[in-house]
Amino acid sequence: MIPAVLASLCLLLAVFLQIVDSSCFDRSFFARQYELAGSAQQIGVSDEDLMKMTDVLLDYLKDERQDISVQAEVHGQMREIFDQREKDHMVDVKALYQTAVTVKNVSALLAVILFVFVIYSARKDAFAVLWKGYLWALLLFAAVFAALGAYALIDFDRFWTTFHQVLFDNDLWLLDPNTEIMINMVPSSFFSALVYRILGWLFASFVLIGAVLYGGKRWLK
Repeated sequence: MIPAVLASLCLLLAVFLQIVDSSCFDRSFFARQYELAGSAQQIGVSDEDLMKMTDVLLDYLKDERQDISVQAEVHGQMREIFDQREKDHMVDVKALYQTAVTVKNVSALLAVILFVFVIYSARKDAFAVLWKGYLWALLLFAAVFAALGAYALIDFDRFWTTFHQVLFDNDLWLLDPNTEIMINMVPSSFFSALVYRILGWLFASFVLIGAVLYGGKRWLK
């Protein structure tokens, strides 16, 4: 039972991080949120330049460029978009993202190894054992994410502040919307939409995995 629970925990963690990864790099999501918030007009740039700035940030996180230096016309004047504080913060964000990718890959590998071990050990009862292990793992994940989801729904600003305080050991994430463009590109409303999107996909994925395991168990019976 324990290997089955661990296998499911590793799988759920890998799935969660993959959903976060896919959601955070969905450029169409950025475009929709920018349109809803009127971000280009608020910042004073064209829609094309706003997406160019977004591409710079996302490419930097994926290590496809070495910096986030980019110039664009803001309120009719050409300028460097991101200041030094924003650039320093993105160094921390990139390190966090790279760590998440490593954890995702290791979790996926461990899940495969443990699933193979359970299947080899339990043989005909493999799906039944995996189903039980998945239910225990799902219970743990559901409790954690239900608590986080409730926290975010009740007071997203406090939730987001706590998130940054836990993950970063400095205050570079405290950006000034009066002088720094990055915070106007992705304000708290953007991240709240992103978090709810991730939770929605997470719920659907957990249901799908459960259906596969339960279907396998029923089929073997």
